[in-house]
Amino acid sequence: MDKQIFRKWEPLSDLPDEMYLEGLHDDYEGFRLLLKGASGNRKMLRISFDSSLAYRNINEGDFLKTVEDSEGLTKWCLFTVENSAYEKWFHEQSYNIHASEDIVHYAIYTPNDCVDILSAYPPQVEWLN
Repeated sequence: MDKQIFRKWEPLSDLPDEMYLEGLHDDYEGFRLLLKGASGNRKMLRISFDSSLAYRNINEGDFLKTVEDSEGLTKWCLFTVENSAYEKWFHEQSYNIHASEDIVHYAIYTPNDCVDILSAYPPQVEWLN
């Protein structure tokens, strides 16, 4: 498999370089992440997926190989991933029933959490305050 390529994802302007995961919710309203900036920017960012195919959350300290193998992961926190190993694994596990869908791998990597989301639809991203 080709090397994974992490592309900076900037859904809104003026996002802080470093953010912390404040909440992860998966319920009748859909799947959503709540993030806050590390320093002076105390606004809450919500990333909402109406429909996600799969997601995982791994402690950053347990994701060392991916962080080591990929440049720029410590300088930003929102990415899309090309040549995704997670998406490849998902297709294998589902016997390719979603192969015709245009799936995007979103990677939200904070100093403490690495959240990967597979979705065929873009999320809604907004500031809450």
